[in-house]
Amino acid sequence: MAQKQFSVRIYIDADLSQDKGVVLDKTQAHYVVTVMRRKIGDEIVLFNGRDGEWVGKVQEVRKSHALINLISCLREQAAEPDIHLVFSPVKKIQNALIVQKATELGVSELIPVQTLRTNSDRPREDKMVLQAIEAAEQSERLTIPIIQQTQKLEKYLAKMEPDRALIFCHERHDSKDPISVLSGLTISNKFAVLVGPEGGFSDAERKMIMSCDNSHTLGLGPRILRAETAVVSALSLLQAVRGDWQ
Repeated sequence: MAQKQFSVRIYIDADLSQDKGVVLDKTQAHYVVTVMRRKIGDEIVLFNGRDGEWVGKVQEVRKSHALINLISCLREQAAEPDIHLVFSPVKKIQNALIVQKATELGVSELIPVQTLRTNSDRPREDKMVLQAIEAAEQSERLTIPIIQQTQKLEKYLAKMEPDRALIFCHERHDSKDPISVLSGLTISNKFAVLVGPEGGFSDAERKMIMSCDNSHTLGLGPRILRAETAVVSALSLLQAVRGDWQ
């Protein structure tokens, strides 16, 4: 029998368990009742990144909130790949696209870094969190990636875990094919994908990155890719070779 499909899926921070009642806030209630036209007795799906995915029924609707009664667990919480995306912020629309696609592709943490050629304002963490939540709701992901505050590239590299493989996406590197590079990583199953700004990394930054003991240079083909395209390409390769696409 085909699994029942639910078009309304909401992230909520409350604990989820059998026969528990949870309250949607005003914004969530408006989306469920007014936008998606759900009424008392209709079913929706809730998740919190900890307790799996649950079916709940709309039990009560008010202007300021809605009460949902949890019925059953659809999916248990499961482990996900430990993949960080380290990226230089770009323009607002492209930055939102990076957050959205990285979330859809299973990144566990997003870490904006300031580089010499970063030409964008510091992104707002609260906006990125909302963008990540929306992407997780739509992609049927069970978790929300952690959003770190913007920091300088050198600070990130100095404190990075020694057992995390740093995958340096070098826009002009004549390396062997990327699948071979990723297949050959033996340091651990913890990864950090590093993508530079629109103008690329400076020579000094490249030397600094490549001098890290756990750095592995990844070429992404013969064409120069926009930052958001490089993010999608690198994460797709990593998930296919070493992640949860296998």
